[in-house]
Amino acid sequence: MLKYIHTSWLHFILVGLAVMLDGGIALHFAPVLFKLPMSASPYLSLIIMMMPILTNAQLKNKWLYISAFLGGLVFDVFYSGIIGVATIGFPLTIWFAGKVQKYLAHSFASSLVVWFISMSIYLIFDYAAFGIINLTNLSFSQFILFHMFPTLMVNLLLLIIVYYVMDYLYHATRQPDISAYDMGQRDLNHKISLQSGARLK
Repeated sequence: MLKYIHTSWLHFILVGLAVMLDGGIALHFAPVLFKLPMSASPYLSLIIMMMPILTNAQLKNKWLYISAFLGGLVFDVFYSGIIGVATIGFPLTIWFAGKVQKYLAHSFASSLVVWFISMSIYLIFDYAAFGIINLTNLSFSQFILFHMFPTLMVNLLLLIIVYYVMDYLYHATRQPDISAYDMGQRDLNHKISLQSGARLK
C-alpha cells in the first residue's frame, strides 16, 4: 500500500503532524520540560524535516526546503509568536544538515552526528535571533546549560524513538528512478535477440 504513496506527499504529511505534536508534547509534559531554571523544547518537527537526509530517502531538495519553510512558518505562528525565527531557521538547518551528510556514510551513528550538529546550530541561531530583538535575558553559558543541553537530550530521545519507523516509511514509499533506465539499449538488445532467433530458424 505504501508504494502507491509518493515520498514527497508522505514527507509533507509527517511534517504537518510533527508540528502539531510539538505543541502537544510541550503541553502534556510541561511540568517536566519547563521546570525552572531549565527548559527543554521538543522539536519533533525539525527532526522529521531532517529525516529524508538522515535516512538517505533521496527526496528532492526543493521539497525539503518548501516543507521546512511552511513548517517553520506554522511553528512561528502557533508557538514562538515571532515570524521569521523558525521560518528562516528550519530551512537553513536542513541546508546545513544536507551539506554535513555529504561527507559521512549513511548509518544511524552518522545520522546522530548530523542531527546533533544541525540541531545545535539551530538552537544557537534561535538564541541569537531572540537576543537581537531583546526577548531573552540568558547569558550564552546559561543558555547552553539551562536550555540547549536539556533540549538536545529531549530531542535525542525523540530521534531514537522515531528513527527506524521513519526510515522504513521513507524507503517504503521511494519511487523507482526511471530516468536511469536505458530504454534505447534495451530496445537494441531486444532487436539483436530477435534477429538471432530469426537466423536460427
